[in-house]
Amino acid sequence: MCLTKWVARQRLREFIQRAGINSKSIFHQNAAPATTFRQQAEWWMESLSTRRRRPLKPAKVYGWQHCLNRWILPNLGSMLLSEVRNGALRQFVEILSAPGLAPKTIVNVVTVVKLVVASAVDEEGDQLHPRVWNHEFIQLPLVIKEKQNRPTITEAEISALLKNVKGRYAVLVALVAGTGLRIGEALAVRTEDFAPDCQILHVKRSVWHRCEQAPKTPNAIRLVDVSESLAQVLCGYIKGRKGHLFTTRAGRLLDSRNVLDVLQ
Repeated sequence: MCLTKWVARQRLREFIQRAGINSKSIFHQNAAPATTFRQQAEWWMESLSTRRRRPLKPAKVYGWQHCLNRWILPNLGSMLLSEVRNGALRQFVEILSAPGLAPKTIVNVVTVVKLVVASAVDEEGDQLHPRVWNHEFIQLPLVIKEKQNRPTITEAEISALLKNVKGRYAVLVALVAGTGLRIGEALAVRTEDFAPDCQILHVKRSVWHRCEQAPKTPNAIRLVDVSESLAQVLCGYIKGRKGHLFTTRAGRLLDSRNVLDVLQ
């Protein structure tokens, strides 16, 4: 009970301010069109191709699209974007956990969900649906490096591979095994990347789907020491060659899928 109308109006203003009813974010959430998660995800994926700040590599965009198609859109696509909150994400994590997905995979998929929600902004660049994600409530699994599945290959398995493949594929297997290069980095190696004795390799590019691109991270641009025995093999292989070491007979860059087909 208020003594005067002025006191009543003052208390009402204070209540509205505390409740955030007049805040810009609340206004835009209520006034924003009923956009579904699928619609926002499609717009977001299209926007990635024209992104100027921190441009993405094609492999990253491909991976995010796979997450959307395989897991996210079938489960969250029809929901309104404004409804994708901690509760919805908790149910989604339960769905991802049911088939036994690895914690790292679940975290990666959930990250894409968060990025889509955050991509909805107003004309000032403010998020339309700001969220404080509660990982404890969502039951997002912890990624423990010691428990991650990290397949390794033994010396005996490498020897068996080298006996079963010939030519450029044998050299490629030896290069990857002897230097620890990623397959995309190995496919991008050129003759001029080696020191004259082939004992030093300068890694400075990668290949994805037969297209050259920058390596995975800036730190991936590096000098790699090559053992003397492997250097002798490489020197013999690159003698008389120029350009990329591993190409098709037509001179096209190899794709990692070509390599897998040969090695399987």
